[in-house]
Amino acid sequence: MLCLTSCGEYYYIENDLHGLWQVTSVERLSTGEVAESQGQLYYSFQRTMVMLSDVDLEIPGKLKRYIAHFDFLASDSISMGDFRNRTTGEGDFVLQETKIPLELLCKFGLYQDCTTFHMEQSKQRLILTSDSACVVLRKY
Repeated sequence: MLCLTSCGEYYYIENDLHGLWQVTSVERLSTGEVAESQGQLYYSFQRTMVMLSDVDLEIPGKLKRYIAHFDFLASDSISMGDFRNRTTGEGDFVLQETKIPLELLCKFGLYQDCTTFHMEQSKQRLILTSDSACVVLRKY
């Protein structure tokens, strides 16, 4: 008996988006307010998952992580939403059932439950622009 498995091209989109990105600034477009990051906010993209990390500068080693699926809508746009806590157990990670409140996601430029971003990207810089925010990141 011969059994073959394969993943579709959906999982193998060649893109420099994948990896760890450090947030340098977030501009709220409705007010023009720009929040400069102190190096504690990160986006991490892998396959169809995005993880947001918030390093607590007051408590060394304290890290808040939120995880969700993202989709490529086109070669220059992505959609993400429905973030959950990522907690670690004994070698595994567990997604908690409760959604992350938007108040905790605002610092990442996420002001809606589902956000679509237009991407402008080079090897070392990524700009994510939605209807509500402009997030500037650098490759980490």
